[in-house]
Amino acid sequence: MTAADELRYLRITRKIAVKDMVAVVQQLYPRFDRYLLSRCEHGGECGATIPEDALKALYEAFAPDRLKAIQGRKGDRHKLTCKVMARLDSDTYEALQRRLRADGYATAQDWLTAMVVGYIREGDQDENL
Repeated sequence: MTAADELRYLRITRKIAVKDMVAVVQQLYPRFDRYLLSRCEHGGECGATIPEDALKALYEAFAPDRLKAIQGRKGDRHKLTCKVMARLDSDTYEALQRRLRADGYATAQDWLTAMVVGYIREGDQDENL
């Protein structure tokens, strides 16, 4: 759910008056007004977004029970955070998958990691010559 959707959802489901929401955000951003709140609720149409700290303040004030749900969302939770990728046509992809299974690789990740490590080692050996 986008910030605009969350903002609108919060206001509608909790039946919060616009002026009450504005008052909370004005504690952080004094020039925030009801027109800006409307723009933030329709962010996809006009490009305005509410800052995360303001959205958090609104949840703390009006829906503390849902605060944990919005805080729980983090970015990338992968142990390996860097990515290498390529796009292939269907025939090449299918051939690669067959070859990976035949060579005993459980996943393309395993194969690609082995290829990258081997490539780096070759380069290191060439530099030492």
